[in-house]
Amino acid sequence: MRDLTAGTQLSRQAIHFYIAEGLLPPPLSSGRNKAIYGPEHLERLHWIQKLQRDHFLSLTAIKSVLNGEDAEDFTPEQQQLLRRVRDELPDWARPPGHQGVRIADLIGERLSEGDLSELAQAGLIEINGSGAERSISEADREIVDCFIQYGEAGASRDRGYHPSHLATMNQAIDGLVQQFAQLYATRWVDAPAKEAAAFLEAVLPIDERLLGILLRKKFRALLK
Repeated sequence: MRDLTAGTQLSRQAIHFYIAEGLLPPPLSSGRNKAIYGPEHLERLHWIQKLQRDHFLSLTAIKSVLNGEDAEDFTPEQQQLLRRVRDELPDWARPPGHQGVRIADLIGERLSEGDLSELAQAGLIEINGSGAERSISEADREIVDCFIQYGEAGASRDRGYHPSHLATMNQAIDGLVQQFAQLYATRWVDAPAKEAAAFLEAVLPIDERLLGILLRKKFRALLK
């Protein structure tokens, strides 16, 4: 235990909590009130810290990753509910149409062709069409605007920032969406589609607000 706390800067309480939650296997017992931890325990703790630090995953998601579970798996009933709810939601929830923003109109002093290519390679935007008719969706245009604002705020290439760094946030949101969708679908699977859609439309702005509040709170705690 001393080696684990020294190697990870975690407390004994935190390590015991990870064991109790199934994120860390129990130690080997070598006698009464005595336990042996091996290199695999230290390696797993480092992975837990890395997934929290680099991908902002919850402990539930980390447990699924480390234990080889499929966190994205929905029951057929949940999948059916999601399809029914999609049909009742407004346009924002539907797949985007072909109309978009021409890339030729975006390239300029604040955005290069290379920036757009890297954003697409990182999975943050999708480039449609070819040649002079290439375009991105309106939603992806907002992501591009955020990328530009990051640079203007100081997260520039001169500081070592690249579009690929935003993939961390994208991955974190993927995990959150899957967890939220499962949470809501489980409890509304038997509800009429209109009621479930009304709930989702009402709760998403609350989710967005809560995420912003939690983000600031976590950073405040980190900066103490």
